[in-house]
Amino acid sequence: MIEMLIVVMIIAIIAGVSFPALTSGLSSVRLSSASGSAASFLTSAMNRVERRELAAAIVISPKENQLAMYTAASGEKAEKTLQMPQGVSIEGDEQRRYLLQPGGTFPRITLMLRNDKGARRSVKIDPATGVPDVQRVTGESK
Repeated sequence: MIEMLIVVMIIAIIAGVSFPALTSGLSSVRLSSASGSAASFLTSAMNRVERRELAAAIVISPKENQLAMYTAASGEKAEKTLQMPQGVSIEGDEQRRYLLQPGGTFPRITLMLRNDKGARRSVKIDPATGVPDVQRVTGESK
């Protein structure tokens, strides 16, 4: 019986030591996934504008923690939305809007994401090519 108690104690100690590392890893995976999803959302919005030849607006809402795309056909309801996962937030205070025109260049969009552990990623869209660039950001935010 004492041997079983010792084995259970060893397992509990190992679990207690590894739990913080596991949660930190999950936060990092969520941030990576969210930045990839945001880049995909922005690229998809640009492709949709080009294929349908309809103007669209991308709205970045830090307070609601989401990205939304509106077109004239969708009216007040967003045609497409991307909600950030729990533990990942969009940096900033004010809502930002970008207008996409068919045949036009993609606007210079930089989206900063932060997880609950303080790690940050930037999602930038190159206006010349429309290609997203996701990078880790080190240092403090301004």
